[in-house]
Amino acid sequence: MKKARRSESGQVFLILVLALFGLIGFTALAIDGGMVYSERRRAQNAADAGALAAALAKTQSDNLHTAALNRTTSNGYDTSWGPCDPAGYDCTLGTGTNWTVEVTNPPREGSYAGLDEYIRVVISAEVEPAFVHLFFEDGLQTTVDAVSRVWPEQNIRPGYALYGATKTDCKGLWLSGTGDTTITGGSIFSNSDADSKSCQSGVQDGNGAVTVGPPPKNIQVVGNFDLGGSGSVDPLPVQEGVPQENLRPVPQPDCGGLPDYGKVAVNAGKSKTLQPGRYESISFKAGASVTMEPGLYCIYGFKGFTGNGGSITGTGIMIYLQDGGFDLGGNSLVALAAESNPVTLVDPAQNDWMGMLVYVDPSNTNEVKLTGSTGTTYTGTFYAVNSDCTINGTGDNIGMLSTQIICDTIKITGTAQVNIEYDQAKVYSLPPAIDLAK
Repeated sequence: MKKARRSESGQVFLILVLALFGLIGFTALAIDGGMVYSERRRAQNAADAGALAAALAKTQSDNLHTAALNRTTSNGYDTSWGPCDPAGYDCTLGTGTNWTVEVTNPPREGSYAGLDEYIRVVISAEVEPAFVHLFFEDGLQTTVDAVSRVWPEQNIRPGYALYGATKTDCKGLWLSGTGDTTITGGSIFSNSDADSKSCQSGVQDGNGAVTVGPPPKNIQVVGNFDLGGSGSVDPLPVQEGVPQENLRPVPQPDCGGLPDYGKVAVNAGKSKTLQPGRYESISFKAGASVTMEPGLYCIYGFKGFTGNGGSITGTGIMIYLQDGGFDLGGNSLVALAAESNPVTLVDPAQNDWMGMLVYVDPSNTNEVKLTGSTGTTYTGTFYAVNSDCTINGTGDNIGMLSTQIICDTIKITGTAQVNIEYDQAKVYSLPPAIDLAK
């Protein structure tokens, strides 16, 4: 019995020794792992800051490589600068004590390789281990990267006259008019992925002819397009391999400091000149004549901006619908134009609204109707990303829409001939911007 106990005692001692070594190993792993994690977070923060600094420098036509390495240096990764391997104007390599910082524009590798609007910053750093070097000859290393993007000044969606932004709805683009529709200078896009027999991304079920040109301007749909109407579509829609998109965000207008005029209704036979400001609603009836002075008009009531005959004119204006819809009536004579000069219509937040005619707040889902009688003109961008928009003319010709129309869904209907001209100089452009793509 005594010999058995001595044998078991030896086994317990051996188990305790092995457990102690295991505990030491786990402790070493936890300490060194924590050091690697900490260094990785520090390197990632530096890479992010460097990539954004480079993007900002690019928008200002400064040296982006210098900006990136200066910023990573200020975040603890000081380097001696030199060429990459292989050398090239697109790449700079900074070498530090235990790290390297590589800046490339355009990126040489990854998802954004070769795209000039992207800048990639890669930091590789060696981590001085506490215990791992006792077991392994090789040290610990961590590598992180950040990719920034430079958005140039450009239209909300460059090259497109009509843009249906919905991602899932049926009839993101619906062409049902009996009059002909001509789109000049811009393409048409439906972002909906609807592709079943009963629910398509785009539908043509009208009698009129739809023409988009000149080439290579076209019609693109993410899902399917139903050519079920008796009218023609030229060119035929592109349906294969069209990727879904995300629009750049647009700044929100600032109505601060504007006078509040409450409800304004102009009755038949009356004339009224409106001043820029905040309005609960604006409406006019048949026979009325309304003139809008240049500036920003903010509509905050649920009745929105409506008309029913009569005429309305305004140049250098922007209408911001915080609530309510937009419908000036099919029998109205409309001549509305956005501001055409820079630094003229600027809100208190310093947003320049040159080219923006109607802005519907993304939280406002009320319908927008572009209507009017023969001779009607709209000039400037309609931005109503969460609203259904209808273009509906009466008479022979709705006139000319020199515009870019961006809505949740877009429908063209009515008996009138619809002419839409896309000219990027006449519609709103987003200012330059930067962000992190990765």
